[in-house]
Amino acid sequence: MARIFLVLFFCISWISDTTAQGNDSLTVNRTDSIAAEKNAILHKSIELSRKILSRHPYYNFTKKAAYPPYTVKVAAPGKEVYFYIVAGLFLLFAIFKASFDKYFTDLMNLFFRRSLKQRQLKQQVVQNSLPSLLFNVLFVITAGFYVAIFLQKNIDLSQLELPLWQLFIYTTIAISMIYLGKYFVLKFIGWVFRIGKLTDNYIFLIFLVNKVLTILILPLIIVIALSGKPVSTIAWTLSWLLIAGFILYRYISAVGIVRKDNSISFFHFILYVGAFEILPTIILYKGILSILK
Repeated sequence: MARIFLVLFFCISWISDTTAQGNDSLTVNRTDSIAAEKNAILHKSIELSRKILSRHPYYNFTKKAAYPPYTVKVAAPGKEVYFYIVAGLFLLFAIFKASFDKYFTDLMNLFFRRSLKQRQLKQQVVQNSLPSLLFNVLFVITAGFYVAIFLQKNIDLSQLELPLWQLFIYTTIAISMIYLGKYFVLKFIGWVFRIGKLTDNYIFLIFLVNKVLTILILPLIIVIALSGKPVSTIAWTLSWLLIAGFILYRYISAVGIVRKDNSISFFHFILYVGAFEILPTIILYKGILSILK
């Protein structure tokens, strides 16, 4: 009897295990079928969305995405070099004026004839050799920067590939050599023809005009270097008128010096101006144009 119960127990347990395994397999199969249906629906949805977006009237979703224009870094030509050079020029002018304020005042009074003691002012200005030298250096640097901007903005220098700072150095050296040569030529002429007083007065007049011109043209250089083309064109015109006016003033004053001295005739002075000032300037201008072309 015990054997019969034991056999029945094993049969019942085997049947229950088989039924449980069948239920588990059915549950797994049903879960797999549901997941497969979800994947199929998701795939169809993706394909349908891709077809819809590929026919979008305003956006192109079929090609590779491109960077928007504002994310592309473009090296825009800045004016940092212009700014630093102009700031350096004004810093030099401020240092020289603060250090030699009396010389600066005497210089302006002498040029604009705001004092009746012209002879005393001239003697004081001539005796102050250090501030005179420093303001002459400021003129050379300012003139070099002015000529460098003119060459870069009005003449095609793409073949030379010269940056502004390098062109600025070349023009400054050239202008310093020109005025040194003019100084020594005038000194030599005064020594040879024994008209040293006349040539010294003319040299003083040249550098006096250059110093005052430097002071007045610095504001225009700011506009020329840092502004746009319409405004800079006006500044260029004003600077040319200013330079022409100062050159005319220098020659008119030189004629007065020649007439007072009576060492040479007016005809010889005209010959000097044509041979040593006008003609070399024309030759130099033509030479620069031929080299740059």
